[in-house]
Amino acid sequence: MNQPINQHWVLQFYLKHFATPETITTKSPKVWIFSKDKKDGDPSLPNIRNICAKRYLYSPIGSDGQRQWALESKLHNLESALSTVWPSLANGYVDLMQQKSIRKLVALFVSVMHLRHPDSFTESIQIHNRMVQMYEKAPKRMDGRPDIDVIEINGEMHEIDTIGWDEYRNWNKNDHHRFFARIIHSHTVFLAELLLKKRWSVIYSEKTAFVTSDHPVGKQHQKKEKFGFATEGTIISFPLSPTRLLVIDDMHCEPECQYYPLHNNDPGPFNLLIWRNGSRFMISQRNIDEVLLEMVEWADRYETEYV
Repeated sequence: MNQPINQHWVLQFYLKHFATPETITTKSPKVWIFSKDKKDGDPSLPNIRNICAKRYLYSPIGSDGQRQWALESKLHNLESALSTVWPSLANGYVDLMQQKSIRKLVALFVSVMHLRHPDSFTESIQIHNRMVQMYEKAPKRMDGRPDIDVIEINGEMHEIDTIGWDEYRNWNKNDHHRFFARIIHSHTVFLAELLLKKRWSVIYSEKTAFVTSDHPVGKQHQKKEKFGFATEGTIISFPLSPTRLLVIDDMHCEPECQYYPLHNNDPGPFNLLIWRNGSRFMISQRNIDEVLLEMVEWADRYETEYV
């Protein structure tokens, strides 16, 4: 089987649901995009094939010098399973309480979409660099290895094995790439299980409302500046389509897996959050000026009412 060289971190079957009405049924679906970086210029209308993709993103070079395709194959299998049910999720009212298999698929998808983003690759390199800096400051054994046996993380003690320290310290680009792939392999199910423990609901609109972004898995916390997916009170949002927004929270006192109409038919606050959580650019079915105007109008009303 021919393996894809240009590998998408936001999948094309998903992006197609955000394509403009004129192109959504064609062989070349296009979406409006608008960058946070002024250097990228005005909004543009690219083909979905040409955004959110990098060469060999999930196919690192192994120690034998050959490309590793195992992760890309697994991601492809998940994509194939999801693409068959996504039209119902994007446009209908799937009973996520009763159809647990679909809910599990969506949890895996949200988990993967978060972990597979290139920003996660960059973060893993930054973590490695910080670890190396920390170990370099520690006392050394006779063989040059850091003299550390345990390390405390969030109040818990973890044993440390520094065998192979020189190799770890001198990781190259391929080593980082393989580690990124291992993180996706090892953390996807764990993160999906965290999501399944939370309360799920869907906000729906009768007309095109929601945008998405190049990093569509958003999270927020109303009281904490530093938080993660496991933090109590963390709210995760994920646009399923221009008319459906998945919200995952800890409000277990409220009914589970309900569909709620978009309040006042105003997507402004939700799109503003999606825009802020995006890494580089917004992705929209509608004209960008229209979306931005809704955000500004909502922000002005909010400031008038609550400040």
